[in-house]
Amino acid sequence: MNQKFAGVIGIIFVFVMLTLSYLGFIDLEEMLDELPESGTTTETTTQNTPTSESDVETAEEPVLTGTTTNGSTDTAVTSTGWYDIYFTNPSCPAEEERAGGVEEVLVADMLTAQNRLDIASFDFDIELMIEALIELEDRGVEVRIVVDDEHTPASAINRLRRNGMSVIEDQRSALMHNKFIIIDGRYLWTGSMNFASNGVYCNNNNLVRFDSPQLAQNYTIEFEEMYIDREFGPRSPINTKQFFNVNGITIENYFTAEEEVAEIIAGTIAEADQEILFMAFSFTNDTIGESVIERANAGVPVFGVFEAIGSETVYSYYSQLEEMAIPGVNVKQDGNGRIMHHKVFIIDREITVLGSFNFSDNAIDSNDENLLIIRDPEFTSYFVEEFGFIWDEAQADS
Repeated sequence: MNQKFAGVIGIIFVFVMLTLSYLGFIDLEEMLDELPESGTTTETTTQNTPTSESDVETAEEPVLTGTTTNGSTDTAVTSTGWYDIYFTNPSCPAEEERAGGVEEVLVADMLTAQNRLDIASFDFDIELMIEALIELEDRGVEVRIVVDDEHTPASAINRLRRNGMSVIEDQRSALMHNKFIIIDGRYLWTGSMNFASNGVYCNNNNLVRFDSPQLAQNYTIEFEEMYIDREFGPRSPINTKQFFNVNGITIENYFTAEEEVAEIIAGTIAEADQEILFMAFSFTNDTIGESVIERANAGVPVFGVFEAIGSETVYSYYSQLEEMAIPGVNVKQDGNGRIMHHKVFIIDREITVLGSFNFSDNAIDSNDENLLIIRDPEFTSYFVEEFGFIWDEAQADS
């Protein structure tokens, strides 16, 4: 009898989770991907844990100058001539009321393509973008598409194919988790935002447009590994450049799972001597987590916002950092109510780590992902402003 009751409860739970995912309240596919593989365990670090209440210090609030610019509409935070930064404003209106988002700016740029447009998309259901691809194909522009087979609707894939486009699907159990577009080998769009309606209107996301043939070429090499060679994740060769100088700014570019990105991120975090800020949809990787803890133990203030769903599991560094109560560390759960989808570290307000890459073992070992590390205080300042918005909206520590 008890087993039957448990079975009924299990069915109800699955139904509720699927419903919340459909309505945009959770990103179920990515949540499931972030669970460790069966048989693996995660150890909780306990070094320097306070032994009494008097040992616990509450970190001071981060001092965030300026005002956030994403509070009312999805507009560019800045336009420098070679990059534009966008942040979503996720009010999650009804489908029929969704308009004015960053996808409209993206589509306008897509339609400027003269020769070729490449798109790698984990989740792809935005009608305006699908119509734009069809228009480009009709104009004779070469359109090449790579998607994750489990998370892009079959109706969208079939519609694109019926209109003459070649759509390559990653059919592995791991994810083709990229979200990038390359226009005419010059313009690159990338960030945390899935090209899906909920990604624009329900989730906190970032999206950056770069005018850089160097970066675009690097992403084209990665794209063609998937589109032409059908090589995804750890099967992909390491054949892209890692360091660029664009307008005097140093940019690092990495792709997983072929590159050891966890060590690279940890090394960047290890450079911090003033402050670490982060916004994490998922943060379970020990290499990255231990790097944050090491700098915190060295006295560097740490402020982080975690996506609330999944953050209280034993695998999440939210739970671990809360339990350790390291002086100078303050972490919160996000206050969106849907999904805080950023994957961002900010080091000393001079370095920004961003991309499709969740701070998880699956992102490192199995998925196909992209990552940028941009060393520029001005670029970083806009992500600091977004952090301020997310921090202010986040739930206070319980």
